[in-house]
Amino acid sequence: IDAHLVDQASRMLHARGLLVIAADGTWEVPAPDIALPAWAADTERRARAWRATASELHQVYSAARQAKALNSENRDIGTLADIASATATITAGATKEILCIRAASRRTEQLLLDPYNSHREIFRNAAGHPINVQAIYDPAILDTSGTLEALRERIIGGEEVRLTGPIHFSAIIVDEMAAVIEFSNIDPSGSGALLVRSRPFVTALVRIMRALWALAVPLSSEAAAPLPSTAASRDAIILKLLAGGATDSTITRRLGISQRTVERRVRHLMDSLGAETRFQAGVEAARQGLV
Repeated sequence: IDAHLVDQASRMLHARGLLVIAADGTWEVPAPDIALPAWAADTERRARAWRATASELHQVYSAARQAKALNSENRDIGTLADIASATATITAGATKEILCIRAASRRTEQLLLDPYNSHREIFRNAAGHPINVQAIYDPAILDTSGTLEALRERIIGGEEVRLTGPIHFSAIIVDEMAAVIEFSNIDPSGSGALLVRSRPFVTALVRIMRALWALAVPLSSEAAAPLPSTAASRDAIILKLLAGGATDSTITRRLGISQRTVERRVRHLMDSLGAETRFQAGVEAARQGLV
C-alpha cells in the first residue's frame, strides 16, 4: 500500500472524526453509529452556513466588480443570465435609490416567478444598508399567474410599486449613475441588452422613469388586500387598474370574477364618468378623488 496515500486518508478520516490517532501514533476507530451521524451533522451545519453567506458574498463580489468597472464604457449584454449578473453588479453598489421600469417581459417574469427570490426581504446594498426601490410595471404582466402575488410580497418588502402601460422596454437605474436596459419583451433570449454608464443616457432614463411614475397608479395596500367585499370597493379597484392600463383579463384575475362581469362594470363606469376610453375613465376617477 502506498504510504503517502495511507497518510492522506488517515488525516482526512481524523479531521472528520472517523479516526482517533493517539499520541503514540496508534489508531482507534470510533463506533460508526456514533461517528457517522456526528460527521453528517457537522457537514449539514457547514452547508447551512455556506448557503446563508452566499448572497452576501455575491453582493461583495458584485460591488468589487463594479468598482473595477466604474470608468468602463457601455457594453452589450447578450443573455438573460448576463442581464441578471449586470443587474446584481450595479445594484450591489447602490447608495441612494434604485428605479425600475419593467415591461411585461421574459426577464420580468423570471424575476417575479423565481421560487428562490425572497420578495418580502428589504433590499440592502453590499454594505448592508437598506435602499429605496421604486418600480413601474406594465399591468399586462399581471396576466401571468403568480405575478400579482409576487408584487404583493415585494410591497411588503418595501418596494414602491406602480402600474402603467404599455411599457416597451425594461430598465434598472442605480443612483442616476448606471443602468441596465433590456428588451426581452421583444427578444426573450435577452439579446440587445445594454449596461450603460453614460451620464446623459442614464439621466434621460431617469427622466423617463419620473414621467411614467407621475402617470402610473400605485399598487397600494388596498390593491394588495383580500378580495373586495362591496361593489363600491370593487369598482374602486377596477378604476385604479384601468388608470394603470390593465386589461379585462388582468382585472378578472385580480378580482376573481367573470370577464363578462368586468366588461359590464367597465362600461358602466365609463358611462358614469363620461369617459370615451378605459384609461380616461381611470384618470377621471383619480381627478375626482374616487380612487
